[in-house]
Amino acid sequence: METIKNLVEQQMNKLPELLQPNLAAIQTNEISIYKGELSTKCVISNIAKLKKAFPTLPAGFYDVFSDRLIANGFCDTRLNDAVSDVIDNCIYPTPTIGTFISFDRKFKVYHYHDMIKMSDEIGSEIWNSYKPVAFPERETTVWVHVDYIKRYNLNQINSKSYDKKSNETH
Repeated sequence: METIKNLVEQQMNKLPELLQPNLAAIQTNEISIYKGELSTKCVISNIAKLKKAFPTLPAGFYDVFSDRLIANGFCDTRLNDAVSDVIDNCIYPTPTIGTFISFDRKFKVYHYHDMIKMSDEIGSEIWNSYKPVAFPERETTVWVHVDYIKRYNLNQINSKSYDKKSNETH
Protein backbone atom coordinates (compact mmCIF):
# COMPACT_ATOMS: atom_id res chain seq x y z
CA MET A 1 0.00 0.00 0.00
CA GLU A 2 1.28 3.46 -0.93
CA THR A 3 2.14 5.89 1.78
CA ILE A 4 0.54 9.31 2.01
CA LYS A 5 3.92 10.83 1.29
CA ASN A 6 4.14 8.94 -2.04
CA LEU A 7 0.60 9.97 -3.02
CA VAL A 8 1.32 13.61 -2.26
CA GLU A 9 4.55 13.40 -4.24
CA GLN A 10 2.70 11.94 -7.26
CA GLN A 11 0.08 14.69 -7.13
CA MET A 12 2.74 17.40 -6.83
CA ASN A 13 4.48 16.00 -9.92
CA LYS A 14 1.22 16.36 -11.88
CA LEU A 15 0.76 20.00 -10.83
CA PRO A 16 2.71 21.57 -13.75
CA GLU A 17 0.54 19.63 -16.22
CA LEU A 18 -2.64 20.85 -14.55
CA LEU A 19 -1.50 24.48 -14.51
CA GLN A 20 -0.22 24.60 -18.10
CA PRO A 21 -3.61 25.10 -19.86
CA ASN A 22 -4.45 27.94 -17.47
CA LEU A 23 -1.14 29.67 -18.14
CA ALA A 24 -1.68 29.43 -21.90
CA ALA A 25 -5.13 31.01 -21.59
CA ILE A 26 -3.73 33.90 -19.57
CA GLN A 27 -1.01 34.61 -22.12
CA THR A 28 -3.52 34.88 -24.99
CA ASN A 29 -6.32 36.75 -23.22
CA GLU A 30 -7.92 39.11 -25.72
CA ILE A 31 -11.26 40.87 -25.97
CA SER A 32 -12.96 41.96 -29.17
CA ILE A 33 -13.93 45.62 -29.42
CA TYR A 34 -17.14 44.61 -31.18
CA LYS A 35 -20.38 44.14 -29.24
CA GLY A 36 -24.00 44.31 -30.29
CA GLU A 37 -26.59 42.81 -32.58
CA LEU A 38 -26.49 41.96 -36.26
CA SER A 39 -29.45 43.44 -38.12
CA THR A 40 -30.97 42.16 -41.36
CA LYS A 41 -30.73 45.67 -42.79
CA CYS A 42 -26.96 45.74 -42.21
CA VAL A 43 -26.47 42.30 -43.80
CA ILE A 44 -28.50 43.30 -46.87
CA SER A 45 -26.67 46.61 -47.36
CA ASN A 46 -23.26 44.93 -47.03
CA ILE A 47 -24.22 42.16 -49.45
CA ALA A 48 -25.18 44.90 -51.93
CA LYS A 49 -21.71 46.46 -51.49
CA LEU A 50 -20.07 43.08 -52.01
CA LYS A 51 -22.08 42.42 -55.19
CA LYS A 52 -20.84 45.73 -56.61
CA ALA A 53 -17.23 45.21 -55.52
CA PHE A 54 -17.04 41.51 -56.44
CA PRO A 55 -19.63 40.85 -59.18
CA THR A 56 -18.29 37.35 -59.95
CA LEU A 57 -19.15 35.87 -56.54
CA PRO A 58 -21.72 33.06 -56.97
CA ALA A 59 -25.26 33.59 -55.67
CA GLY A 60 -24.86 30.77 -53.12
CA PHE A 61 -21.98 32.63 -51.50
CA TYR A 62 -24.33 35.12 -49.85
CA ASP A 63 -26.55 32.50 -48.17
CA VAL A 64 -23.56 30.77 -46.60
CA PHE A 65 -22.02 34.17 -45.81
CA SER A 66 -25.13 35.28 -43.87
CA ASP A 67 -25.25 32.00 -41.94
CA ARG A 68 -21.57 32.25 -40.97
CA LEU A 69 -21.96 35.85 -39.79
CA ILE A 70 -24.66 34.75 -37.35
CA ALA A 71 -22.76 31.64 -36.25
CA ASN A 72 -19.66 33.73 -35.52
CA GLY A 73 -21.48 36.36 -33.47
CA PHE A 74 -21.02 39.33 -35.79
CA CYS A 75 -22.60 42.68 -34.99
CA ASP A 76 -23.39 45.53 -37.40
CA THR A 77 -20.18 47.44 -36.69
CA ARG A 78 -17.92 44.40 -37.13
CA LEU A 79 -19.64 43.49 -40.40
CA ASN A 80 -19.34 47.04 -41.75
CA ASP A 81 -15.65 47.13 -40.82
CA ALA A 82 -14.96 43.65 -42.21
CA VAL A 83 -16.61 44.40 -45.56
CA SER A 84 -14.78 47.73 -45.87
CA ASP A 85 -11.48 46.06 -44.99
CA VAL A 86 -11.94 43.26 -47.54
CA ILE A 87 -12.99 45.68 -50.28
CA ASP A 88 -9.92 47.81 -49.56
CA ASN A 89 -7.40 44.99 -49.09
CA CYS A 90 -8.51 41.82 -50.90
CA ILE A 91 -5.42 40.39 -52.61
CA TYR A 92 -7.14 37.63 -54.60
CA PRO A 93 -9.64 38.16 -57.39
CA THR A 94 -12.48 37.20 -55.06
CA PRO A 95 -12.64 36.95 -51.27
CA THR A 96 -13.55 33.86 -49.29
CA ILE A 97 -16.04 33.75 -46.45
CA GLY A 98 -13.10 33.13 -44.11
CA THR A 99 -11.60 36.46 -45.14
CA PHE A 100 -14.59 38.23 -43.59
CA ILE A 101 -15.06 35.92 -40.60
CA SER A 102 -11.44 36.23 -39.51
CA PHE A 103 -11.73 40.02 -39.31
CA ASP A 104 -11.78 41.30 -35.75
CA ARG A 105 -10.12 43.98 -33.63
CA LYS A 106 -9.00 42.83 -30.21
CA PHE A 107 -6.97 44.14 -27.35
CA LYS A 108 -4.99 42.21 -24.79
CA VAL A 109 -6.02 42.05 -21.15
CA TYR A 110 -4.06 40.91 -18.11
CA HIS A 111 -5.02 39.42 -14.75
CA TYR A 112 -3.60 40.72 -11.49
CA HIS A 113 -0.95 38.00 -11.25
CA ASP A 114 0.14 38.85 -14.84
CA MET A 115 0.54 42.46 -13.77
CA ILE A 116 2.65 41.43 -10.78
CA LYS A 117 4.88 39.37 -13.07
CA MET A 118 5.24 42.28 -15.53
CA SER A 119 5.98 44.61 -12.64
CA ASP A 120 8.78 42.30 -11.51
CA GLU A 121 10.17 42.10 -15.07
CA ILE A 122 9.66 45.67 -16.29
CA GLY A 123 9.33 47.71 -13.13
CA SER A 124 6.62 49.45 -11.14
CA GLU A 125 6.01 52.01 -13.92
CA ILE A 126 3.84 49.33 -15.57
CA TRP A 127 1.06 50.31 -13.15
CA ASN A 128 0.89 53.72 -14.86
CA SER A 129 0.35 52.12 -18.28
CA TYR A 130 -2.35 49.60 -17.30
CA LYS A 131 -5.51 50.21 -15.28
CA PRO A 132 -8.16 47.82 -13.90
CA VAL A 133 -11.35 47.35 -15.92
CA ALA A 134 -14.39 45.21 -15.12
CA PHE A 135 -16.23 43.47 -17.96
CA PRO A 136 -19.68 42.01 -17.21
CA GLU A 137 -18.85 38.75 -19.00
CA ARG A 138 -15.72 38.16 -16.88
CA GLU A 139 -15.58 36.89 -13.33
CA THR A 140 -12.49 38.88 -12.40
CA THR A 141 -11.18 42.33 -13.06
CA VAL A 142 -8.52 42.62 -15.76
CA TRP A 143 -5.92 45.26 -16.56
CA VAL A 144 -6.01 47.05 -19.91
CA HIS A 145 -3.51 49.45 -21.42
CA VAL A 146 -4.58 53.07 -20.88
CA ASP A 147 -4.55 53.72 -24.65
CA TYR A 148 -7.23 51.06 -25.17
CA ILE A 149 -9.28 52.34 -22.24
CA LYS A 150 -9.37 55.77 -23.85
CA ARG A 151 -9.77 54.57 -27.47
CA TYR A 152 -12.66 52.20 -26.72
CA ASN A 153 -14.19 54.24 -23.89
CA LEU A 154 -13.89 51.45 -21.33
CA ASN A 155 -15.07 51.92 -17.78
CA GLN A 156 -12.03 51.99 -15.57
CA ILE A 157 -12.29 50.92 -11.94
CA ASN A 158 -11.01 53.28 -9.32
CA SER A 159 -7.72 51.49 -8.57
CA LYS A 160 -7.64 52.80 -4.98
CA SER A 161 -10.90 51.01 -4.16
CA TYR A 162 -9.94 47.80 -5.99
CA ASP A 163 -9.46 44.80 -3.73
CA LYS A 164 -6.38 43.09 -5.16
CA LYS A 165 -6.61 40.13 -2.80
CA SER A 166 -9.99 39.07 -4.20
CA ASN A 167 -8.46 38.77 -7.64
CA GLU A 168 -5.26 36.97 -6.69
CA THR A 169 -7.02 33.67 -6.19
CA HIS A 170 -8.79 33.65 -9.56
